[in-house]
Amino acid sequence: MPTVPPGAMGFYGLASLLIFAPLFWGGNTPLARLVLELGALALAAYAFWRPDFRNHLSPPLLGVLAVLFFIPTLQLIPLPPGLWMKLPGREYYAEALAQIPSDGLSLGLRAASLVPFETESAWLVLLPPLVVFLVAVGLSTRQLQSLVIVFLGLATFEALLGLIQYGDGPGSVFRFGNPYMGGSASGTYINRNHLAGLLEMALPVGLALLTATVGRASQGSRYTSPKKRPLRRRLAALTTLRSNHAALYGVAALAILLGLIFTRSRAGVSLAILGILFCLLAFSYRLGGRNVYGLIGTFTAIGVGLAAIIGLVPVLDRFTLKDPLADGRWSIFSSTLQAIGQFFPLGSGSGTFVEVFHRFHPPDFAAGLYVNTAHNDYLEWILENGLIAAGLLAALLVFYLRQWLRVWHRGLWSTFRFAQVGAGIALLLMMLHSFVDFNLRIPANAIFFAFLAAVFFHRPSEEEPPRSPQSRRREARKDSEEERQPHPRTVPPENAINPFDR
Repeated sequence: MPTVPPGAMGFYGLASLLIFAPLFWGGNTPLARLVLELGALALAAYAFWRPDFRNHLSPPLLGVLAVLFFIPTLQLIPLPPGLWMKLPGREYYAEALAQIPSDGLSLGLRAASLVPFETESAWLVLLPPLVVFLVAVGLSTRQLQSLVIVFLGLATFEALLGLIQYGDGPGSVFRFGNPYMGGSASGTYINRNHLAGLLEMALPVGLALLTATVGRASQGSRYTSPKKRPLRRRLAALTTLRSNHAALYGVAALAILLGLIFTRSRAGVSLAILGILFCLLAFSYRLGGRNVYGLIGTFTAIGVGLAAIIGLVPVLDRFTLKDPLADGRWSIFSSTLQAIGQFFPLGSGSGTFVEVFHRFHPPDFAAGLYVNTAHNDYLEWILENGLIAAGLLAALLVFYLRQWLRVWHRGLWSTFRFAQVGAGIALLLMMLHSFVDFNLRIPANAIFFAFLAAVFFHRPSEEEPPRSPQSRRREARKDSEEERQPHPRTVPPENAINPFDR
């Protein structure tokens, strides 16, 4: 009877969740959210049955994730009316409730959240990305690397779909009835900026895998020193299976970049430029692992990268669309800060931004204009969760910076190490994008962000430890000495018997 590989259930469950997440408006419909939450519950049961994530995450980081998970539940704890009225920002609502005829009935216990059912919904929406992170970070390096390829393939599909939508025009059947994005690519998302968010996360990962595999002839994680490989062999490596992989990664990265351009998102194109620059700094001298093409490869990579950056700069002014809320965002930010001051340090409750913001509607906005998000994930989260949200953001930033010290090291890098660096750059791009948009409020992008965070924080157990140049030289010298030593002659056993000795 065939045995099931360790982590197979988690692997296939995660693959299914990643593929399903963006299909229905980025998971931002009630039915799609329900499916994602049910899938997350199944994966949560698996995660507690096989808690492999504990081998890859430090106790402080697990504590931060636990606090993040339990914030909405704490906000649902019923409080006595007297205590509830003393909470910051509740006076306004307490006065309104006091004017309602109660026929002698007391207000009863009330949750700390101003809108409890919205907080319950926000807690359920938080479940899929948290579970994806915990399950993914506990998988083996090989399984996680396969899921990275699944993610890259999914992003390539979305990019190609966006290109078809743009070329086919506003009435294209490939828009699946999306009435909002007639002049730009949106993929299976309803908003072009959210497709741009996915593609800007995928671009550094694609460039990382391209850099890791170009010119490599070996399927293993051990690299041949460029000084020991003649130019003929380096050029011949371009026809190997590994280089065919590099060609596929190159095509995927190009498709993702084009799809991102045709979203016509200013923030997306700007962050693509920044992402290419970061990848240029990180990978230009590591082509194929340890720069199998030497200085020529480095200068070529720098030239191609700079050409891409220079070519994208004019796109910002001539091709991208100006966001209609580009100027209004500052008014929204100002009103959100005012609301934070009213509810600080406890916040208004997870998921309550829409209901609370009516009270702080910007005066220069039209009365009928509906503001359903702060267009800044950080301000919105601090408004809803107060000081504890600010503390968690600071703690997660510290963990992110510390992880760079573990991921980045000198010496040899495996393909997965390249993917980790690409994932770290992708996380940075999304964190920057969150200052002017709400990508992390979209279930699919939140799941992809959590998956890339798992790749970045994963501790490879199957990877060769990095070897210093001195140890590699000693090993090569030892192998050459063994080859030069004459092999001792041996006498076959049948010839060792003297036939005359009888």
